Amino acid sequence: MPKGYTSRAKIEDYMLITIDATFHARVDKWIEDMENYIDRMTGRNFVADAEESDREFDGTGTRKLVIDDAVEVTDVQLAIGDSDTVDPDDLVKYPANYASKGVPISRLEMRSAIFPRGQQNITVSGKWGFSEETPGDIEMAATVLVAGIINFAHQSDGEVQSETIGRYSVTYKDDRQWADFERVPEVLKSYRKFSM
Repeated sequence: MPKGYTSRAKIEDYMLITIDATFHARVDKWIEDMENYIDRMTGRNFVADAEESDREFDGTGTRKLVIDDAVEVTDVQLAIGDSDTVDPDDLVKYPANYASKGVPISRLEMRSAIFPRGQQNITVSGKWGFSEETPGDIEMAATVLVAGIINFAHQSDGEVQSETIGRYSVTYKDDRQWADFERVPEVLKSYRKFSM
């Protein structure tokens, strides 16, 4: 099921077409596949989970803990004998001013204690993902990629160029669409998450 990086309506608007109802399921599958492609290329999930859940991380033996992208962190548990809850006042979320910058929480730091060294001994509760809504340039990238698949499937005349994306071929009808496609790798590169 698509996450919402783009939609049939946005693709129709971009391509200035109406997608026949008999192809809706196929287009939804292409949207889902391109969302997964974007996630793999960037190492991110762009639409945060609606529900809070727990994730486990390896303790570092330092005050710092790198976590998956989160729009909200509500609780941190340390597995020391009986689980210990970290005092929220002792926890700092980074990057500083993450909400106003439109970026996710990606690191936690304790003011007066350490995250004990160990494997999967830190449990963090939160809403996981890059943001609550898809960033505009990621929406555009998803729209352009699916439009290229639709063009290729339609095998229309006047194609500018074709390219392969994963297991799909994409085709663009005019220079504007091709220019949009050429920007997609730079957009994805700008969001790429690097592991430490």
